[in-house]
Amino acid sequence: MNPSSLAVDLVNFAIAIYTADLKIARSLSEDRWTRDLVVHLPVVNLDAWTGSRELAQEMLSFLTGDRWDIRFRQHECYEKWYVASSDAPTVDVVSLLSGGLDSLVGAIDLLEEGRNVAFISHYGAGMTKSFQDDVLRALEKEYGSLITPYSFYVQPPKKRTGSGEPSMRSRSILFLSLGTFVASLFSEKIPLVVAENGLISLNVPLTSARIGSLSTRTTHPHFIALYRKLLDSIGLDNPVELPYRFQTKGEMFEQVRNPEVLKRLVPVTMSCSHPESGRYLGKKPGNHCGYCVPCIIRRASLAAVGLDNDNCNIDILTEAPAYDTDRGRDFRAFQMVIERHKASGSKVSLFDVLESGPLPPDDIKEYVAMYSRGIDEVGQFLEPTLS
Repeated sequence: MNPSSLAVDLVNFAIAIYTADLKIARSLSEDRWTRDLVVHLPVVNLDAWTGSRELAQEMLSFLTGDRWDIRFRQHECYEKWYVASSDAPTVDVVSLLSGGLDSLVGAIDLLEEGRNVAFISHYGAGMTKSFQDDVLRALEKEYGSLITPYSFYVQPPKKRTGSGEPSMRSRSILFLSLGTFVASLFSEKIPLVVAENGLISLNVPLTSARIGSLSTRTTHPHFIALYRKLLDSIGLDNPVELPYRFQTKGEMFEQVRNPEVLKRLVPVTMSCSHPESGRYLGKKPGNHCGYCVPCIIRRASLAAVGLDNDNCNIDILTEAPAYDTDRGRDFRAFQMVIERHKASGSKVSLFDVLESGPLPPDDIKEYVAMYSRGIDEVGQFLEPTLS
């Protein structure tokens, strides 16, 4: 299978952006957050990328919170890429497989439809690959020949001195680009499915103090819209689908096509922002921390369908992590949001939902309704901790 030069350009673009993001510390900027980043990038299809430059910069600025200046030039020594395959598999759809619960639900739903799925995983440093491998092996036991896995290792070399940027805001452009790259190998009609619940996709800041570093836009609808526009602008036609964008995480579990498979495979997934944190609590790394935003939403959604049996380092319901420490900041922020939500009669302000970015006008009502249900879902779980 020979990838097109456009697809190779896209992956090279994503790797360059990911590397710059990880290697340049935010502490070097005036406000210690917003960086001015200049990237010089050789591409094969110079006209296509030059015409898409402003769009690419807008997309990246929204994603990472920085000011990007991408300077494309003609690639002078391009060599064709080849993806080794003695027997090209049959693929109906490509889906991202992160090792988390949302991508597991997406995988189950696609496989239950009998579709041949190419799963795309990306990993760098840390424990991510082990969780992705565990999920993949579990799915292969259930669905066998319908699965074609592609796992990519992308990790820039460590800096000799100084520190980089640990938040990895640009990881999603790399993940999406790898998915689009694989989809394009088979056909321009093969879709890329991104299974993510709407509450996490919106990631509305829980408090006004969390708009910057704690408000990621990994699959925000505006970022996805800009990514789709970029693909169209450079000439790649593979559609990008977010089938769960109007569902809470609990609703995804409730409507999954095979609840029994989900129940069996929940323990092998990982949703935590920092699964290695257990070592600082004298516990084995690899458990959910229990107190970060993804952990709280995960437990709330599992509880909503009667599956809350997670083994967390801290039980947010009984151990009150840390009301007085940094570990409790997400917990406290959720409490404030839930109290405000209850006081408003579960009414959500449109301006609150737009806090994290623009939304398609035709979809705003559905996003507002989903966000309200998502806060209710977390609120029901945290009810015992509320005053």
